[in-house]
Order: sequence, then structure tokens, then C-alpha cells
Amino acid sequence: MRPFQDEAKHTLQFYSGWRLALHRSYSLLATGRYFLQRNRYPLFSYSPKHGLPRTLKIGHEIGLRKIPRLDGAYFPALTMPHYPSRAYDRMVANGGLNCAAAGTAMKQQIDTAILAVTRRCDLHCQHCYERFNIGAKDSVPVERWKEVVRDLQRIGTNVIVLSGGEPMLRYPALLELLEGANKNLSDFHLHTSGHGVTLERALELRRAGLMAAAVGLDDVVPERHDDLRGHPGSFSEAVNALKVFHEAGVFTYVNVCATRELVRSGDLWRYFELVKSLNVGFIQLLEPRPCGGYFADGEDALLTQEDRRAVMKFFVEGNSKKRFRDYPIIYYVAFTESPAQMGCMMGGLSHFTIDSMGNVNPCVFLPVTFGNVMEEDFTTIYERMRKAVPRPLHTECPSLSLSATLKDRKHKGQRVPIHYDSVRSEWETMYRVSKN
Repeated sequence: MRPFQDEAKHTLQFYSGWRLALHRSYSLLATGRYFLQRNRYPLFSYSPKHGLPRTLKIGHEIGLRKIPRLDGAYFPALTMPHYPSRAYDRMVANGGLNCAAAGTAMKQQIDTAILAVTRRCDLHCQHCYERFNIGAKDSVPVERWKEVVRDLQRIGTNVIVLSGGEPMLRYPALLELLEGANKNLSDFHLHTSGHGVTLERALELRRAGLMAAAVGLDDVVPERHDDLRGHPGSFSEAVNALKVFHEAGVFTYVNVCATRELVRSGDLWRYFELVKSLNVGFIQLLEPRPCGGYFADGEDALLTQEDRRAVMKFFVEGNSKKRFRDYPIIYYVAFTESPAQMGCMMGGLSHFTIDSMGNVNPCVFLPVTFGNVMEEDFTTIYERMRKAVPRPLHTECPSLSLSATLKDRKHKGQRVPIHYDSVRSEWETMYRVSKN
């Protein structure tokens, strides 16, 4: 973990063009130590099929054409630890650089585990994927979350995201989790609406080991953002949170739900200017999905093909044109995991989530559970999920293809998230029709 710099001015830089080429040349030379120390890094590979060269090619295709740097730490992707760090070395040892080998023995590392550490939230977001779990009392004790974190790090996890609900409403537990975790094995990120974030807390979280914070900022127009979030003043809270996290030396990025209103207004470019001014490193661009607040009747919220073309134009031009070289990287998740690219990487192939009730789900947008950490050992549940997700899915997003099935099960009285056993037949059909 990079050293904490208190009361220092923190500068965000982007390495692109010749600077990126020079940096990558140096980095490739530095990877020689992984190759030479095979006993410590047995899964490091230069294979053009699934090793480092293939990963660099994938990165270029999905828009990772520059590298943000903050206080001497480089952040190559939101799914990787910063480098140089012991957590990054641990990732390499477990095959984490072999992105194209997901589902094989050549990649044993989980990229991202999202832990919804609280049910509490003061906002009422239309698109909230925790909609069915939000409540006043937390269901998973902090000691159980600590055990889960230890299990995740024993398996090998690049980034552990502490989310919710609104995690700042469970601040003492949040701080306790960070302070007790091994930051040499994983990077820790926070996902927040910005509610309850102060400079004092941001500094305290940074000292406890928080490496990055993502703030939900869904629009450049305050009124539209506040309406979507169901909380007057939430836009100001989000902007303030980004400012104070940067001031505290925490790497920042934004989570944005690309609503029809934002896309059709043409304001994505104004949004780009706003987040650049806030020293943001990445835009994690998410499409609305039929889960949570959109589970029952969210069809009108989903993007059309024309909307997606507008988003793709923003994604391509924003990541490739020279005039945007010092702007945040646009990470378009639906494109990255589309059939033509990496395919769906749920279920621990890259990412998965544990919701605020303790349910282990393959994706935040797919309300299917493989078990609950309050009832079973996490490792047992994880292995069950991994067996059901043998490889990337090169089909339509499962949250879309299984939507009607999941609604049917809920209509018949089943609780959301729906248990895997209830949709096993439809699940296995997805994999039969998916091309390898």
C-alpha cells in the first residue's frame, strides 16, 4: 500500500501517448522479475493467447488507453490493485493478469468482490439494486464481514469494495473493517452516494487503508440527479465527497447510471467536463438493468439501440481523441462484458457480490443467490457458484435474458434474490446456447 501523505497536495496525472508507451516499456522490463521468480509467480505468463500480451490487447479494446497516477500509485483498471504494491504482486502470482483465461486454472484470482456492508440508506434511488434489502437494521454483523474478507483474501481478491446501502451510515463498522484487513493482499474501495462524507472522515478512512472511493454521480444537472436519487441535495453531497476524498489523497472515480434522460439530453459531454474538474480517474458507466428499483416495471428505463449508439460514441471518442488525454477513462461495463468482447464475467470469473442480507449473488444486477453467509460457510457457497459459472457467457446479459423468469418466481411468492435452484434449468440453458 502506498504511504499515506497527510496535509499534502495530491496531484492526479494521466499517462497517455508517448508517456504511456515509455511507462509500459519500463513496466514490461520490470515484469522480468515475475518471469525469473517462477516459484513465487507460477501463473505469470507471456502467452499471446491468455497472458500479459493478450491482457494488454483487451485493455486497449475496452478503452484502457491511459493510466491514472496519484501520489506515485498507478491505477491500471478498477478491477486491479494499484501498483507498485504487494497486492498487485499477489494478483500476478494468482494469475490475475491472465484476463482471457477466466474460468481456467490459469486465473485463480477474483478481480472484484462487492460487499454491501449495510442495509441502511437515507436516499431513495430509482435504480437501486439493493431495493429489496434496504432497512433500518443490519443483518450481517461486522465480525462476520471480517471473516468473509479473510476468506476472500485467502482465495485471492484484487479489490474488495465496501458498499451498501450507504456504507457511511455504518461508519464505525466500516472503519473497523478497514483497520482489521490486510491491505497487502487486496486494495479496498468504497462505493458511496457521498451522504455523510466529510474531510475528517475521508482522512480517517485513508489512514485506515482505503485506496479508492467511487461516488454515485448520475447527472450533470443537479435537479435530474436529485430526482433519480430521491433525495434533495444529493448532487451537492456527491460533488463534495469527490472533492474531499481527493483532498484526503484517496483515488476517486464515479459510478454513473446512463439514464435515457442523460443520454438523450446530450449532456454526457458536459458530465465529462464536470468530473474532469473534480479530479476523477475513471467513469464507471453503467446501463440501467431490470433489477432492484427497476425489477418489476423498469422496461421504460432501459436504453434503446439508438441510446447505446450515443453512449458508444461518447465512450470511443472520450477514450481516444487527443484533446481528452487528461480526462477520466470511460469504463463502459456493458461493452466490456458484451458477447463480442470479454463476455459476462459474473460469479467470480471477474466479479460477484454479497448483498446486505448476506446473499452471495453472481452480479449486483442479477438477483440470483447461491447461498447466505449467515447460514453457510462462504467458501462452500463460492465453490457452488463457481461450478454454475464455468466460463464467460457470450450471450445477452443474464439480467436481461433471465428477467421474465425471475419476475415469474417472485410473482409465485419467492423472495428476491431468487435461489439458484429455482432457475437452474434456465441457467443451464444459457450456457448451452453460449458460444465458447
